[in-house]
Amino acid sequence: MERVTLASRAVVSAGYDPATQTLELEFASGRVYRYYEVPQGTYDWLLRAQSKGAFVARMINERYSFRDVTPAPAQQDLDEALRASLRDVERGKTR
Repeated sequence: MERVTLASRAVVSAGYDPATQTLELEFASGRVYRYYEVPQGTYDWLLRAQSKGAFVARMINERYSFRDVTPAPAQQDLDEALRASLRDVERGKTR
């Protein structure tokens, strides 16, 4: 789903599919959630809301079913992180 960038510290981007009434939100934490059966008007209001994070908390969270669709990190990134951690342990460093 294509998302638009939002001017918000909490919600990085939002996308909406009117055919399925699916709202997709990417948060500053990097998590991505899909909310289902969200009316078009709710998405429109989100885009106009002064505080996107407050709007999501008040008008979306706990009102619509959702699923975490955050992409899994690439395996290579995990492998490299493990190698770096092991190198640090071998050198006597801890994170």
